[in-house]
Amino acid sequence: MAYQTLYRKYRPNSFELVYGQDTIIKTLKNIIKKNKLSHAYLFTGPRGTGKTSSAKLFAKAINCENNQNGDACNKCKNCESFNNNSNPDIIEIDAASNNGVDEIREIRNKVNLVPSFSKYKIYIIDEVHMLSIGAFNALLKTLEEPPNYVVFILATTEPQKLPATVVSRCQRFDFKSISKENMRKCLENIIKKENISIAKEALLEIINNSNGGMRDAIGMLDQAFAFCDDMITLDDIQELSGTISIAEINEFLEKLIDINYNEITKKIKTWSDSGKDFYFITQKIINYLRNGILFKKQVNLEEYDEQSINVFNKISEKKLYLMIDNFLSMFEKMKFTYQKELIFEVQMIKIMDEINVPRETYENYKQEKKDILKNDVPRGTLNETMENNLLEEKINELKNVRINNILKESSRKNLNFIEEMWNNLNDFLTEEKYKKCAGMLLEGKPVAASNKGVLVVLPAKSLLLSIEETYDLSKELLSKIFNSTYKIVYITDEYWKNIRPKYVKLVKNNELELKDEEYLLSIISKIKNKNSVNEFSELIEMEEK
Repeated sequence: MAYQTLYRKYRPNSFELVYGQDTIIKTLKNIIKKNKLSHAYLFTGPRGTGKTSSAKLFAKAINCENNQNGDACNKCKNCESFNNNSNPDIIEIDAASNNGVDEIREIRNKVNLVPSFSKYKIYIIDEVHMLSIGAFNALLKTLEEPPNYVVFILATTEPQKLPATVVSRCQRFDFKSISKENMRKCLENIIKKENISIAKEALLEIINNSNGGMRDAIGMLDQAFAFCDDMITLDDIQELSGTISIAEINEFLEKLIDINYNEITKKIKTWSDSGKDFYFITQKIINYLRNGILFKKQVNLEEYDEQSINVFNKISEKKLYLMIDNFLSMFEKMKFTYQKELIFEVQMIKIMDEINVPRETYENYKQEKKDILKNDVPRGTLNETMENNLLEEKINELKNVRINNILKESSRKNLNFIEEMWNNLNDFLTEEKYKKCAGMLLEGKPVAASNKGVLVVLPAKSLLLSIEETYDLSKELLSKIFNSTYKIVYITDEYWKNIRPKYVKLVKNNELELKDEEYLLSIISKIKNKNSVNEFSELIEMEEK
């Protein structure tokens, strides 16, 4: 017999085996006991929290001939046929692969056929948010007024994608993430029945990595069971999941707060070479730093080991908040890019730079910044971190000046030309030198163009960072396409939506004026150091000819 995965083998066959959804299960059982059945239900919540399992159990209990306190008896012919996957009156549909109008019309055509031998005909539509708009429209009438022997159970992880007209026709149940305690009970039950040897800390690691999803936890246990010959250890789970240990986090954060650039970059390379997942590493460090905040607030002190306490004592509360903000920002960027290692490394350097500016020197920095703008402080007086901070500020100002000037001198004719030529980027997708750059540029959209500059909107900040890191190559590529050199300014779609109304109003009132770039260029030229030139080369090629 073919091997059956653990999450399928231990899918609940009764309501009492559904962990962590007590309120929902109690309500569903009461609906059956009191015979208050509705025509449509919507089960929502994160993946692996029991939505589909509960839908199947509910469907089985509805048709059970001898239900026990609202639960199926598992003995009658209806229950037996369901358990054998042979009940024709319970129809399961995966909307991810059956999401068209034709599939839903087929339901409408068959819905009037009475059940074969059960009391109710039940349609379970999983991942219902994947249905097309046309399919939802085709479903609406049937969903609102089905025959009295038909029940719909819809399940989704993304209820916000459902039309309000569909949601309003259903009784909604929101499944929550499984608590760590309930997850532990479920896994220990499986471990005992399967005679699995696993270390306590390895089990805890599985629970922590699953983010409240029971299916993910059981899947990781199954994978580890197949991977390991004897005892499943913490190292085994970390190797399989691509994450790191608390000891490694402690060591890494100590190097981070010691501003040890060399050791941090070496460690990142080691993780990369060993196949670690920087998305999960980031997630784990965020949780760790959150524990640091709780430690500072004297919460759950008994949960922290001695090494973690030593690290927490070395980091001030304000620095903990600063680090959490940076890691959370990085965590969001990682969702939209494959270059997770690059984003992680750059963000670590940024964190060390921010930590490296002592709070007591901040007032001095502000005064020195004022002085340098008056040309009273010679180049090199500020330390490197301060220079970088000031330089970045001035470059952002220059970027906004260029946006202003492009919009002031833009025309529909110029934009039409740029848009037409932009499609030629497709011709470079097969060229080794330019294919990556061309692919990123094709994600962008020119929104304004003058004779000298082009404003390009990108869908995500992570893409903006990637483009700016290869600015010279993208400039070279676009020069080939346009047969001319333009000042290209890249911004995010979100930023464009924020600033566009202001410029529309200025143009409408004829109040938009050209701004001088030379003053900012002179300041940038005055304060830039070698490192800054490398970091911001994409923005300071600024016609110094």
